[in-house]
Amino acid sequence: MLRISKNASVTISLILTGVFFAVLISCLFILPGFVRLILPVSMHAVMTGDAVLITAVGYGVISLAMLADILLFRLLLLVRAGEVFTARSVALIRGVSWCAIGISLLFLVAARYYLIALALAFTAVLLGLCLRVVKNVIEEATAIKAENDLTV
Repeated sequence: MLRISKNASVTISLILTGVFFAVLISCLFILPGFVRLILPVSMHAVMTGDAVLITAVGYGVISLAMLADILLFRLLLLVRAGEVFTARSVALIRGVSWCAIGISLLFLVAARYYLIALALAFTAVLLGLCLRVVKNVIEEATAIKAENDLTV
């Protein structure tokens, strides 16, 4: 299996995080057309309440994804600086996990209209729960590191 250095891995992750942010920005502009595309033909003439709700859910998902992406970028900068087991890292992971859980709740709203949104909600909540576990592990490791730092 291909192995790359830690610095190269972090750099690649930072680049991909930046590319993903650019994709999310483009989604802000594409979303209205996409909503018109997925709506039933009977709703095309007028922006109905359903269309407004789906558009709002879409913008909510994009916004939370952008926030999570920014938090991940900041976390990667801490990793690059060697500051992994810190309270700031724990807070960033906590923030990303809450973003994933928030996205899952928004997909639950969309599930009223599109059944596939249930699968997306399930996936997002699973990601959020996994991140909560990782956050708890990093938090415990941070406490152990702080205790060891005080031991002479």
